[in-house]
Amino acid sequence: MEVIRIYEVYIDIYFIENGMMDAQLLILTMLLLKEKILPRRLAAASLTGGIGAVLILLSGVGFGIGYILLVLVLDMVMLLVCMKGILRREEAFQRIAIGVIYLHGMAFAYGKLVECAERLGAGGAAQIVVAAGITGIVCFLLVYRARAKRRCIYKVTLTENGEKVELKALFDTGNLLTDPISGKPVSVMEDTEIIRQWITKYPQKYKAIPYRSVGKEHGVLEGIVVDELVIQKEEEQVVKKETIVALYKGRLSGEGAFQMILNHNLI
Repeated sequence: MEVIRIYEVYIDIYFIENGMMDAQLLILTMLLLKEKILPRRLAAASLTGGIGAVLILLSGVGFGIGYILLVLVLDMVMLLVCMKGILRREEAFQRIAIGVIYLHGMAFAYGKLVECAERLGAGGAAQIVVAAGITGIVCFLLVYRARAKRRCIYKVTLTENGEKVELKALFDTGNLLTDPISGKPVSVMEDTEIIRQWITKYPQKYKAIPYRSVGKEHGVLEGIVVDELVIQKEEEQVVKKETIVALYKGRLSGEGAFQMILNHNLI
């Protein structure tokens, strides 16, 4: 004889649970997307998620394609509410798509992990344990990403009087070299013939930068103040005017992966 299970669903509790879960998942998604978290928008998006979940439940669409589409649309609406000015950005569709993947992926993992935890006897604490676990994983990813970015390699363009030089530059938090006169940050690049030509053409731009390093207490690097330094990042360009570049005689990378070390204060 087949046993039919009947579940009672309290709409108010269902609304509160979904709203609270959406708030947590939206916070984690915004952190992963590197978006600013605005409390009012977060609250509005969570409220939208709770109301949307109730409406989907009451619609009786079941768990087919229609349900999946409605959930994806709800995810998009929550992100649009949460992310200020996203529609004015060129990469708006891409950011929303990535956000939906993060949000829906974590929600799916949350549901499955809660089910597993309950079967293992976690009881009422299952939701708390799973929520803490997902938060811990996201925090680990954020810390790992932050550490990895400390040694990122970017495409850099130097411009002097209309002439351009392109090279690869390492962003390293260890480069804190500054010009003692102006106090401006100094990046270090491999000595090249083109930069030497610039120094010859524009002697007024010449700089002598004293420095200290391990194994050599004092030293002086020759350098130049370039009109513009452009750092090409994944999402934007960082443009610095009148930037000081010091010349290093030798190779900065044994494998030739980069020809410049950016100053910590440029990014």
